[in-house]
Amino acid sequence: MSTFLAPIHTWLFGKIKLAQDLEKEIVKLHHEKYKEEALKIQKEAVYIYGEYIKDKPLEDLIDIGNIHGWLQQQIKIVESRSSYIITKYYELYKEESKSITENAYISQAKKCANNESNKIDSPENVYISLNNYILSGMPCDRANSLTQRNDDCVVYEQQGCIHKANYELGKGNLQYLYELRDLWVKTFVESLAIKYFYQKVKNKDITINTIKRG
Repeated sequence: MSTFLAPIHTWLFGKIKLAQDLEKEIVKLHHEKYKEEALKIQKEAVYIYGEYIKDKPLEDLIDIGNIHGWLQQQIKIVESRSSYIITKYYELYKEESKSITENAYISQAKKCANNESNKIDSPENVYISLNNYILSGMPCDRANSLTQRNDDCVVYEQQGCIHKANYELGKGNLQYLYELRDLWVKTFVESLAIKYFYQKVKNKDITINTIKRG
């Protein structure tokens, strides 16, 4: 690894690649059912928003002179491109596409929940494990604020939405994309070896998330 890269950079890169993998799986599943029309939408998205990250080590890809900016740009690309593709598929194929996409989200979330490296002995560690997978902007954005922690639950809040600008750039259906993200989080939390529950409540511009021991 380059001496310029820190563990937090590889950690964030892994989350970006995971989001890209989910997008590719959604495209693959739609291609199997809808053939070239589905690939046409993917090609449009790549042309408008940017190419996929190549399957190479981070140090071979990143701009060492602008590490923060490069990672931030990759988040922008994957979130805007994915929102474009997912929304276009939904507009074209309606409930069939929704079912395909939801199943892809559920499948990836369950796979991540079954990772043996997860620390799940407390609600706080579930929260930490969750954030090892799901994108929430750059670490410096501090998108999540942990407001309560004890042996039974953790509560974390978000003010506004760190994803909204990228979703809108991708001409995404915001409500649909938020529902998919919530599905991923709920599936992950509730598929762990120890029983936990996830709940989300909106209070005006603040989102209150609770992970509670079952």
